[in-house]
Amino acid sequence: MFDKKKKTEERGREHYSDKIVKYRLRKLYQGALAAAVIAAAAAAFWISQKNRVYTEFTVTHSSVRNVAASAKTIALGNYILTYSNDGASCFDLKGKPVWNETFEMQSPIVAICNDTIAFGDSGGRKIYVMNTQGILGEIATNMPIRALAVAQTGVVAAVLDDSDITWIYLYNSKGEAAVRFKTTMSQFGYPIDISLSPNNNLAMVSFLAQDESSVKSSVAFYNFGEVGKNEVDNYMSGYDYPAVIPHVQFMTSELAYAMADDRLAFYEGAQKPVSKFEVLLDGEVRSVYHNEAYVALVTYDTTGTHKYMITVYDSDGKKHLSQGFDLEYRNVVLKGENVYIYGETECCIFSLSGVEKFNGAMNRNISLLIPGDSVNSFTLVSQESIDTVELK
Repeated sequence: MFDKKKKTEERGREHYSDKIVKYRLRKLYQGALAAAVIAAAAAAFWISQKNRVYTEFTVTHSSVRNVAASAKTIALGNYILTYSNDGASCFDLKGKPVWNETFEMQSPIVAICNDTIAFGDSGGRKIYVMNTQGILGEIATNMPIRALAVAQTGVVAAVLDDSDITWIYLYNSKGEAAVRFKTTMSQFGYPIDISLSPNNNLAMVSFLAQDESSVKSSVAFYNFGEVGKNEVDNYMSGYDYPAVIPHVQFMTSELAYAMADDRLAFYEGAQKPVSKFEVLLDGEVRSVYHNEAYVALVTYDTTGTHKYMITVYDSDGKKHLSQGFDLEYRNVVLKGENVYIYGETECCIFSLSGVEKFNGAMNRNISLLIPGDSVNSFTLVSQESIDTVELK
């Protein structure tokens, strides 16, 4: 009798244990099903937003602005900077003044890295360095300025002329020269463009030279950190091309590109950059734009379907967008996975997947467009106002 009772209790425990297992399995299944439903809904929402097209817009905030017609307006990070030969002023996106600096320049040269900017007078001997918070410093050079670049840190690289010798100086924002080295036409050629990495560890210089029969260019990299101290003139690596290279640019502290008349070349490396990929080009490149991940080229549309063609590449040379458009553009801005193209009064937006998100007239003369956190929100700057725009 005792054994019978014991067996009954064991069967009861087994039955109860089975119930617990079944309950837990049911809860696990319900949880997995709920997670799958949420993931599917999120994916559907993401796809719908990715493919969403906007046809209208509304201005959610507007502030009055009054600038001279001769003044130029550019983006400095997420701030608005207006400059002329007489000085520069910085404003936030609501039009609130942040700082103002006066100077006198005959022909200002502008260099920007994220939210840091440098102004130099072409042929002059003065450089002003600012960021979105205020004035960082002034630099006085002892030779005429031919070109300059600035890093996020406020360090400035200046190409200076000295008769048959061209000097490249590295200054901190307070005007102190940290590094200098010289180049000659016979040794390298003439430096026509320069770029600094955001962390000011590397400089990238494009040199133009001519031999008896042809023109050629070189791209050289210089390291100003500990690694480069042991190298002659901090020189780390260089590449020669049978083409003119008018533009070089760092995308990040480890990625850079060079724009030639026949190719787009990418380089990679935080200490000694190496050639990563080259895209050979057929048509004339009218404009080049970049952000930290992509480079966009604007050419004429040779198919005749549109007036222009914009092509976007990543640093591996992969083509992410090839899109025709007819807008007489003033500028192109890359933000996230979207491309903003704007002209005098119109703008259009394409996703990198080729969806035309918006195309329309903005009823104002556009000096500047600054994208917001989402594709349907941006700031439009004109001579008369600063407007926050929301697409619908």
